[in-house]
Amino acid sequence: MNRERRAVLRGVAALTGVAVGSNGAVGSGAAAGSETVVGSDSTADAATTGDSGPNDRSARQEVDTSLSPGVTLFDLNGDGAYTATVEAASESMRDDAHPRPIHVTSDGNSTVDYAASIAAPSAGTTLGGLGGLSYDYYEGPNNVNPDDSGGLAPDETFLVVENGDGRHGMYLTYDAGGDPAEEWATFDVLARMRGDTGGTSRWFEYTDVESGYDGRTFDDVVARFGEDARLVRVGVGHGNAVNPATLDLYYDNLVINDTTKRFPVSVTKRTAHAPSF
Repeated sequence: MNRERRAVLRGVAALTGVAVGSNGAVGSGAAAGSETVVGSDSTADAATTGDSGPNDRSARQEVDTSLSPGVTLFDLNGDGAYTATVEAASESMRDDAHPRPIHVTSDGNSTVDYAASIAAPSAGTTLGGLGGLSYDYYEGPNNVNPDDSGGLAPDETFLVVENGDGRHGMYLTYDAGGDPAEEWATFDVLARMRGDTGGTSRWFEYTDVESGYDGRTFDDVVARFGEDARLVRVGVGHGNAVNPATLDLYYDNLVINDTTKRFPVSVTKRTAHAPSF
C-alpha cells in the first residue's frame, strides 16, 4: 500500500470522528459537512515502511470528533465529481435475508474516487462485551480492479474505539477472507478483531500512536485497546485510490451483538482532494 493509498485512508479518519494531530490528541477541527483537503504532503506521510504502516512524519490534520455517522464521498482526482457514490440498492438486490442493502457504485465508470458508510453502535458497547460483529457483502458483476485482475471485496473495514487514552481509529489492512463472485457472503469482523484468523488479518491504526501502544499494525484489537474500550464507530469503505477501479459492491446486515443495523446512505460529508500526487 503506497503513500497515496495511505493518504486516502487517513482522510477517512474524517468520517469516523477521530482527530489526527501532531501530538496524537483528539481534537475538534473541521465541522461535519465542511470540505477537507487530504493527500498532500502537508497532511499525509512522506515516507512509508512497506506494508507495516507509515513512518509518520506528522499527520497535522484534525477532524471533528463529533462527526455524525453517515456517508462520506471522496473526490480524489480533484475533478469536482464524486464518481464513487453510496445509494440504497435496487429492489432486485433485496430479499428476505437482505431487506435494506446499500450499493457502493461508480455507475460503470473507472475511478480513483472513494466512498464509505459509517454507523454508530449502541451506546455503551464495549470490546469485551461483544458477542458478535459482522456484515454481509455481495460483489456485483461490474466490480473490477484491473491491476489486481479482479474486484476488491469486501475492501476496508473501519473501527473507532474509545478508552482512557482517547479515541483510536483503525482499518483492516490485509485479509484472506475470500472474494465471492455475485453471491452474498458474511464478513466476521469480530474474529478479525480478536486475531482469530491465523495471522491473515492486520489492523492499521491511523491515529498517532500514544505511549504504551507499540507499532502501527496489530492482530488483536481487543488486546490492544482493552475489553473496557467502547466501540463508537463501525464502517465500510470501497474504492482504489491508486489504480482506477469500477465499483459495484453491496453491503447489508451490520450485526452488532444481537442488533442488526443499516449502513447509512445519507451523505454527511464530501471531501475534496487537491490533485498533488
